[in-house]
Parts: sequence; C-alpha cells; structure tokens
Amino acid sequence: MRIRPARFSRPGSLLIVLVCIAAAIPFVARSQQSAPPQGSSKDVEIVFLGTGTPVPDADRQGPSLAIVANGKAYLVDAGSGVVRQANSAFQRGIPALRPNELDIAFLTHLHSDHTLGLPDLIFTPWVASRSKPLRLYGPEGTKEMAAHILEAYKEDIQVRTMGLESANTTGYKVEAHDVQPGTVYQDENVTVKAFLVKHGSWKEALGYRFEAARKSIVISGDTAPAESIVNACSGCDALIHEVYSGRAPNLSKPQMTEEQWMHYEREFHTSAVELGDIAARAKVKMLILTHWQLLGNNKEDDMLREIRQKYSGPVIIARDLDVIVP
Repeated sequence: MRIRPARFSRPGSLLIVLVCIAAAIPFVARSQQSAPPQGSSKDVEIVFLGTGTPVPDADRQGPSLAIVANGKAYLVDAGSGVVRQANSAFQRGIPALRPNELDIAFLTHLHSDHTLGLPDLIFTPWVASRSKPLRLYGPEGTKEMAAHILEAYKEDIQVRTMGLESANTTGYKVEAHDVQPGTVYQDENVTVKAFLVKHGSWKEALGYRFEAARKSIVISGDTAPAESIVNACSGCDALIHEVYSGRAPNLSKPQMTEEQWMHYEREFHTSAVELGDIAARAKVKMLILTHWQLLGNNKEDDMLREIRQKYSGPVIIARDLDVIVP
C-alpha cells in the first residue's frame, strides 16, 4: 500500500496517514518495499471523487470513485459533482481524470445520490470535447435511465450540435448495459466482475471486483451485510465499503421514530461492528471506508473502535480527492 501525501488537499486528510500507521505499521512497510516505483504506468490508484451521503455536505460530494489502471480511469457511481471533482484530481496530477477522457463508468445501483451526476458525466466531458460515447454498466434500469436523460436534454443536444458551438455528434451518446453477476467488462488494463449485494428494497444492487496489475479491489456499493462481499474479496488487496456508526433519529424525517430509522439503516446499510466482521472473514489486506455516516454523537474514533472489535488490519477513512495506491 502506498498513500501519496503530496496530493492531500486538506489538513484533515492527514488522519488517513495516522490511521494507517497506527493500525498497521508492519504491513505498510512490507507493501512499500514491493510497490512499483512512483509514476509507474502499472500503478493502480483509487481516487475518491465523492465520499458523501444524500445529506448535503460542502466537504463531501456525492458517492463516486475512480480506479485508475495503467493510466486509464474507470468510474464507479456518479454522485453530484463528479466531473468537477475529476477535474480537481486531474489538476492535482492524475492525467486519467481529465474530463474529456472520462468515457466508462459502472453504477452500483440507481439511488439518486449515486446517479445525480450521471447527466454531468454524459454531457460535461462532451462539451469539453470528448468524442467517444460514454460506456455505462449497471443494474437493471441503467439503460432506461440513460435513455430518459438523453430525452430530457434533447434540445440541449440539438442546439450544441446544430448551432454555433459545432459540437461533435458522438460524445454525448451512451452505450448503456444492464448487467448480470459475473464478468461484465474486460480490456488490457482491468477485469471487472459484478456481484449482487443487499440494499433494502432495491430489486437489484451490485458490488464490483476490479482486477488490475495483480491487484484486486472490491467495492461494496450500498449494502447491508452480505456474504457475497466476503466471497468476492477473499483476501483482496482493498475492500472499499460503506458503513454507519451510532444511533439516532433522522431529523429530516420527523414522521419516523428512531427505531423506524434504525430499522431502515439495518436493512439498507452496514454497521461498523458488522463491517469489522466482514473484513475479518474476507481476510482483506486494507479496508477503506466511504459513504460513511456518523449518527448521534458518534465520532470517527468510535467507528474505528467498533470495526476493531473483529478486524485488526489497516483501516482508512476516505475523504474527497484522496488518492490511495493499494
């Protein structure tokens, strides 16, 4: 594992380094010895474009990340602000995240916070001169969602292509695929496998396993505890998982009691204690927390302490624009 502190943009990101060092100094040392040289085209980088939840937070954009393999970016989810965050990462030294290079993405599920940036991902890179269609993979309903977005923006497309902007006629198009569990994509850089997870009443929600440059990275998406994640990881180099810690009513939903809200959390999401158990049984080499929620008075230390009840390996609390090399 390597973390590139030069790319951290906020003092708060120092916590990532401290958590890793405190949790697993021997592991970090061994990983540094075997890691490829910095700047190697064979590096696999995880770039967190957004780590937030549906609750508006100026410091945390909507859920989205990029797996950068051999200089190519593969996005997972498209939360709010996705293209501007990608451009911020590009300006901080990740060439693959130049906006007009964004042409492939995978959706875990179709909740609004994971897809509000999809129109942005379809159109903004095109306005910035992308000529390739966006290749989009996701659960059932992905093709329909993409078609509706294109229909909603048909006048914009007409004005940009037929008017004075002279935009190209291919870069706004979407090659959308509703996928099933199994290998959903493969090229010279990555193999991507989808698997089912449990996200409350959603009829289909997916996690993904990326294999690239002899590294394996598993992304849970939004999920309650699922044995499929343990099986998909099975000693993976990095598990990127959602998590919540604490207990409290949702103040934005006064019609729900605290018990009703916590019932929702248990059905749709994974507690820190449950995640520690998953990570331990999956024998994950590095656990990365995203889409994390602190309920009530719980703090980050509480969340880590709960995970530590079962899992003793490195834990990283991801923040927007963090870059991690497993």
